Amino acid sequence: MKKRLIKYFIVAVFSTMIILPGCHKKKKDETKLYMDGFMTSVIPEYVLAGSTVSAISGGGITTPTSGLSYMWINTLTKDTITMGEGGVYYFTAPDTLAKFNITQTALADGYYNTIQTFTINTIVPYIGGSLKNVAKPTDSIQDPRDGQFYYVEEIGNLIWFSENLNYQEKGAGFASSDDVGYVLGRLYTWEDATDGNSGSGLGEGPQGMCPPGWSVPTNEDWEDLANTIGDDTYSFTDRWERLGERLIPEKATFNGSRLWPFSVNNNPSNDYKWNALSGGYSLHTYNYYEGLFKYAFFWSSTESDSANAYYRYLYYDSADFPFSTTPKNGLGASVRCVKKK
Repeated sequence: MKKRLIKYFIVAVFSTMIILPGCHKKKKDETKLYMDGFMTSVIPEYVLAGSTVSAISGGGITTPTSGLSYMWINTLTKDTITMGEGGVYYFTAPDTLAKFNITQTALADGYYNTIQTFTINTIVPYIGGSLKNVAKPTDSIQDPRDGQFYYVEEIGNLIWFSENLNYQEKGAGFASSDDVGYVLGRLYTWEDATDGNSGSGLGEGPQGMCPPGWSVPTNEDWEDLANTIGDDTYSFTDRWERLGERLIPEKATFNGSRLWPFSVNNNPSNDYKWNALSGGYSLHTYNYYEGLFKYAFFWSSTESDSANAYYRYLYYDSADFPFSTTPKNGLGASVRCVKKK
C-alpha cells in the first residue's frame, strides 16, 4: 500500500511540473499574419573604404500589397532610417578595412516583420592596401581613359600587366561588386573583353577593353609567356605542367585572407612578378559567381571556332596552367593586357 501511494505521489508531482508552466505562458498574438515573398534589395559585398553606398528597397514582398515601409540598420555605426517603399538609404563605409552588416526590415501593420541581412567588406585599392604580400614591379602605366594605374612587367618578348584589368565600360566585379575590381580586377565575357574580335600573332590581339596601345593576349602571346618561364618548348594546347605555380604569389592576402589556400600539390613562387590573383569567375553572363580564392581564369583573344574561345585557368590545388574552350558569351574571366616591347 505504501509503495502504491509513493508511486501516485510521484506521478502527481510530475504532472504538476508539466501543467503549471502552461498557466503562465504568454498567449501568442494570433492577429498578426506572415508576409509573403522575399525582399529583392541588392547591396554590394565589397565597397571602397570611405565611399558612400546606396541601399535601395527593391520590393519583392507580395503580401501585403500596401502599407509597407522599410528600415535600414548599419550595425557598425548603429545608424537607422525608416522610409517608404522605393526609398533609398545612403550610408558611408568606414575609411579603413572593416567587415560589417547592413540589415533591412520590412514592416506593415498587422504583419510580422521580414528581415534581410547583408555582409559588407570595405576594401583599399592597389597593392599594399587590401592586397598584400604581392610583388610590386618597378614599372607602371596609367590608363588615359579612367586614370587607373597598373603595374607591368617585361616577360619574354612582351610587356604584361601584373594586375587584372578593371576597365568598367563592360564586364562586372565579382558578386556584382564593382569596387572589388580595384583589387582583383573585373570579369568579362569573351565578347566583352575583345569587343567580339579574335586575334592571332605575337602582340597582335585586339585592343578590346585594354588601354590604347595594349591588347588582349593571343594564343601566341600566351605561348611566349610559357616558353619564357618554363624549361621546355610549349604550344598553347599543352597542359603546361607546373607552370601555374611559377605565376602565383604564395602568401598573397586579400583583406587578411589568403588568396591561394595552401596545397601540397602547389608550390607557388611568382618568379616573374606576374601576380596571378584568384579572382574567381562568373557564369550565365554575370548572373552567377564562383571560385573566389580558388580559381583564376584568363582569356585568350583567339577564338577556337565561331562560337567558342580559348582560356587558361589556375586552381589552388594544382601546379599546372591548363587551357579549355567555352562559349563566347557565358563565362566571365579576368583579362591581362599585353604589348610588344
